Amino acid sequence: MPRLMLALVLAVALAAPAAAATLYVTNTRSDSISIIDTNTFEVVGTVPLGKGKPNRVAFHPDGRTAWVVYDKSHDLGVVDAETHTLLRRVRIGGNPYNLTFSPDGRTLYVLDWSSDTSQDEVIAYDLKAEKIEWRVEVSTWPAHGIFARDGKLLYVSGETAGDVTVVDTAARTVAHRIVHGGGDAMGLALTADGKTLYAAAGENKAVLKIDTATHKTRGTIALPGVVHEAALTLDGKFLYTTLRKANRIVVVRTEDDRIVATIPQKGYPDLVTMEPSGRYALVTNRTADLVSVIDLQTHAQVRTIPVGRAPHGMALRPR
Repeated sequence: MPRLMLALVLAVALAAPAAAATLYVTNTRSDSISIIDTNTFEVVGTVPLGKGKPNRVAFHPDGRTAWVVYDKSHDLGVVDAETHTLLRRVRIGGNPYNLTFSPDGRTLYVLDWSSDTSQDEVIAYDLKAEKIEWRVEVSTWPAHGIFARDGKLLYVSGETAGDVTVVDTAARTVAHRIVHGGGDAMGLALTADGKTLYAAAGENKAVLKIDTATHKTRGTIALPGVVHEAALTLDGKFLYTTLRKANRIVVVRTEDDRIVATIPQKGYPDLVTMEPSGRYALVTNRTADLVSVIDLQTHAQVRTIPVGRAPHGMALRPR
């Protein structure tokens, strides 16, 4: 290729924006998903979900489908990510609250709250066979789930129990339980090297630093309020936490565990997602019907994105 042509190709490639990621936001009172382009921060589509109060959402690792939990109808919805349509509804547990997929995409793990037909448990659903493969009882109100880097352990926060349960997915049993006693415990974040798990301890007004080799707490970060979410920036330098009742985001520098910023929010900041370029954090504000965009360099809110009513769950589509 001639040098001039090569230079032009490189210049165009460098000038072009990174490929946009697709962010799904579930609107619990609009029975819909808002689709956000993370390059433009505009809503580019809406997926009607039907009645049932859609809450949490997670993408299958292949990016083809998104699975949604319905709080009121107690079932799941499967959304085609290409056509933006609801394909079907699936009933798995008695009272599902959240869900995540095994890294290999073979198993859907449903965090199920106690009901007439189930206990507080993790349900492993075989996607190919379309049936429950196994289940294991955990502590009350399993809320968030995150896999260890090797995919063998699943960490599950207990919202009202104030603990983290470690599920061995190969042995299909509870391997460890880390009790901190802080009710309203939800958010979990794992460092890139997999050595440290950050766990929001809710009403203890703290985030725990758990050593994943020993499953022992090796540090506590005090925060000025009941903490809900804990999410690491992509470079691991900062931990973003949401204080829903105080309408604030509190930013912790992981190098020394010091609070470096407090960002006011309009209405009950809930979940945090880092967009793929590593420049911004996206935060659902449930009572303000918007997603806020935070610049990670300045830790300042730069814009808001109006979505449906009562946005809660968020999931980025895998590329």
